[in-house]
Order: sequence, then C-alpha cells, then structure tokens
Amino acid sequence: MVNRIEDAREDPCRAAAAEKRPCFPAETRVKGEEYSVRKSLGLPDLQKDKPTPGTPPTLTEMGPYRPGLTATPLNLVTFDPGCVAKGILKSLKGKNDTYYLYLVRDVHGERVEMYDRRLNPERFQGDLAFLGKFEGECAAIAAYRHETAKLPPPSPRPTMPPPPSAR
Repeated sequence: MVNRIEDAREDPCRAAAAEKRPCFPAETRVKGEEYSVRKSLGLPDLQKDKPTPGTPPTLTEMGPYRPGLTATPLNLVTFDPGCVAKGILKSLKGKNDTYYLYLVRDVHGERVEMYDRRLNPERFQGDLAFLGKFEGECAAIAAYRHETAKLPPPSPRPTMPPPPSAR
C-alpha cells in the first residue's frame, strides 16, 4: 500500500501510461488564510529588522534621500566669547557672578525666577522650589530658559468689559 502511494507520488502518469490513457497530472492543496492574534491586535513582528507598519522611516533609512552632508557634525564644546568677557569683567570689578534659580508658585501663578542671592523660604509668601546654583551669568540664563520652556504657557488674564456707552 505504501509502495503504491510512493510510486504514484513519483510518477503520477505511470498507471495511465500502462492503460494507454492520456495523463494530465494536477495537484490540489487546500490552504486557507492564516490568522494571527498578534496581527489582529496590531502588534509588530518579533523580528527587529522588519519595519513596523504605520511608522515613519528613521533618519538613517532616509539618509540616501536627504540633501546635504552625509555625516552629522559633532558639536562637543560650545564657547561664547561674549559670556567669557562678561565673566572676566565682573570678576575684575569684584561683582557677584553667582546666580540662584527658583521655581515660584504664588498668587501670580507659576514661574521661574533668577536671583543673585539665596532666598529665605520662611519669609517668602508662596511655594518656593530651589532649582540650582550657577556660576556665571551665561550658564544661569541658559538654565533659566531651559526651565521656562518646561512650564506650560501662562493663561491669558481676563479683560475688563468695555464701559457702557453713554447716550
């Protein structure tokens, strides 16, 4: 029985040729759609080299299509001669070049404040959070701008209604 099936698999037209009939070998396989729980949930494949559908291409994938330099320039050290000159001038004059950054919450709202001296939180009306001590005006201004960018934009103040018109 097994030999007969194996022979039919090797040469399906052997029996038809022995009986002198025409032979048209055909093979039928029934295969339905593959269903995957992972794909139905929209989860990406486990293979990391395949891009996930619906995501934009990465910067490295877009590299050949972008104009300009192919390598990214490195910016390891920044130097501002104006800030250095300002710091030297302040130290020669004997002025304070230390700044303190605070996050202030009071009746006027939440904001970042920079002072040239430490504040006493016991004498301050409101909530006061110390953010850091900075040597040099440029470092303090950079930290101030960084912290200010983190805050939500202030809500607009209500405006006074116009006075009633006199007739």
